[in-house]
Amino acid sequence: MDNKDYRNIGFMKNIIICIYDLLLLFSTLFFFTLPLMIFSNGEGIGANIFYQLYLLVIIITYYLWFWIKHNQTLGMKSWKTYIINTDNKKGLSIKQCLLRIFVSLIGGHLLLIFHKESLQDIISKTKLVKSQN
Repeated sequence: MDNKDYRNIGFMKNIIICIYDLLLLFSTLFFFTLPLMIFSNGEGIGANIFYQLYLLVIIITYYLWFWIKHNQTLGMKSWKTYIINTDNKKGLSIKQCLLRIFVSLIGGHLLLIFHKESLQDIISKTKLVKSQN
């Protein structure tokens, strides 16, 4: 099936999927932070640069794992959407996934208001589409 046959996801649905994924991601971050809090006797660890890097690695791993292995995160699965490679190659590369993550941090979704694709879709040569079933 050609990439032109897929249905685009609108701005609102894209934002709802992001919110859903953020809720799941926050619970994952809490799960991985809990042991650190126990071992630090409950003292604050938020300003520690190593802790912040630790959280960043967890966030990147969350998206890389789901996008590379399943072409969708849990939030995307709930809304029956997934990511395709617009180069008609099978699967997503690590480079494409990292580009999607970092471009989305600078507000790549805002382009959806004016365009059918988000900035991270255009730059990473991927597309968020609705499942056919």
